[in-house]
Amino acid sequence: MKRRSLPVLVSLTFAWLVGGHLADPALAHADDAPAKKRPAWLAEKHMLEVGLYMGALFPAKDHGLYGEGITSTQRPIKTGFDVGLRIAYLPLRFIGIEAEGGITPSKVVYDDAGEEARRKVMLYALRAHVILQLPTQLSLFVLAGGGVQGVSSKNDALGKNADGTLHVGGGLKYYLHKKVVLRIDGRDIIGPAWTKGMASGPTWTHHAEFTFGASFVLGRQSTKMLKKG
Repeated sequence: MKRRSLPVLVSLTFAWLVGGHLADPALAHADDAPAKKRPAWLAEKHMLEVGLYMGALFPAKDHGLYGEGITSTQRPIKTGFDVGLRIAYLPLRFIGIEAEGGITPSKVVYDDAGEEARRKVMLYALRAHVILQLPTQLSLFVLAGGGVQGVSSKNDALGKNADGTLHVGGGLKYYLHKKVVLRIDGRDIIGPAWTKGMASGPTWTHHAEFTFGASFVLGRQSTKMLKKG
């Protein structure tokens, strides 16, 4: 073999090796393979849910929502239709904190010197709680927290008063779209009873509330636990 043929052979060998490497799809795209994506419930963080709710409040008959010196007998509050606003912050899909405020127009009906008296009252509530939920499109959730429940009315009804309360509850969320969630709630609201501070009788009583709501969602990219594909 002549010496001047050696560089040509080396060049052809190098070209063959490089060409074979690039022709192999497994080798050519080994470095281009996409990294495995995390589930949406881990990847999505810092979400906001802002919306409205409406429903019914069932005040306890032995409630303690009375102004100072208003009455010496109980005046039960009728079931009322309530509306309100809520906002939730979820650092992860399955846990968050939520604040809400609402009003409930209602009335009291009681005996006044042998005659039936009907008086309007306005109930209001400000609450906050921790919420735990499943990171799925149809999401079961539970919550617990505290707040304030109050009444505003004339002195011939209940006067004005506000009491601290605790509450627990739960319900279902359905993420209709990544930006829209529908929700139903049930609550047990624990507040001071009529007999609080008296020699006998319970200190606390229980109000019930059931609501339906819809919220606008910010920061959510998917309605499912895992992305399609």
